[in-house]
Amino acid sequence: MHSRLVSEQWRDLESTARSPLWRAVDGLITVRSGVAGVVPAALRRSAALIPGLLLAATLVAGLAALLWRSLHSYDSFLAVQGPLSLTQYSELVADPQFHTVLARSLTMAVLAPLVAIAIAIPYAITLTRVRRRWLRLALLIGVFVPLLTGDITRTFGLLVTIGPGGPLDWLTGGQLHLVGSLWGVGLGIVQILFPAAVVVLLPAVLRIDPELGAAAATLGARPLTVFLRVTLPQLRVGLVAAFAACFALTMAAFADPAILGRGLKNFVSNFLQDRYLGLGNPPQGAAIGILLLVIVSLGTAAILLLGRRRRR
Repeated sequence: MHSRLVSEQWRDLESTARSPLWRAVDGLITVRSGVAGVVPAALRRSAALIPGLLLAATLVAGLAALLWRSLHSYDSFLAVQGPLSLTQYSELVADPQFHTVLARSLTMAVLAPLVAIAIAIPYAITLTRVRRRWLRLALLIGVFVPLLTGDITRTFGLLVTIGPGGPLDWLTGGQLHLVGSLWGVGLGIVQILFPAAVVVLLPAVLRIDPELGAAAATLGARPLTVFLRVTLPQLRVGLVAAFAACFALTMAAFADPAILGRGLKNFVSNFLQDRYLGLGNPPQGAAIGILLLVIVSLGTAAILLLGRRRRR
């Protein structure tokens, strides 16, 4: 009886092994073994990098095309691209409107990250130290909801809140007008920078040694002194990284100046759109994009280098 059951099971396994699906699996295993014997191990390990490298190559190709287009003159009336020239850059350097937009963007890129990081520090510390799960979950939701809603939805939600007929208008009796001003644009930018700052700061906050603060308090240091002299120095790397990330995000801001600023307080990204689509001058729009890339890259590098020197 036992031998009959074994023979039946063996026949079932043989029939399963002869099925097309298992033959395909066997073929894939054979191919994999053959490839493993021919292709070097280093090349096989680097195969996982191919999708990322392709995306990076696409970005580089797009930037190269943008740079090439910016190096040509352009006839906006005839919509004809001219020969190689630095006309687009020289016109931007002499354009007072571009000076105003660039100064506004740089000022906001310095001030808004400072405000966002100042709010994010106690939030991140509380998030890592709170023990109640429901409270930690609520704090996490407060961080990620602005990121998940997207710029347009979030900005229009803020527009309803601070705009005419909104809650802010009702509370102040119509005396406080933020829409169309830099205050409203700054509020919208801080709203999106805050979760980014919290996410960047979290690894540094998790590395804080609580015993140092407890030792300082034991020696008579006040809570504010402990925070300024013990906690903040441990967050230095995270603060520099958060400021660099927020600086880049602010320089690239588009939705907040366009919607909350009503087009009256444009940033560099809005100026780019106006020149590229509004005036129909793609080479000058490309030149603005390249200048924005250079400014953001140099600004981020300067922030990181300054933070590194301060750390030393």
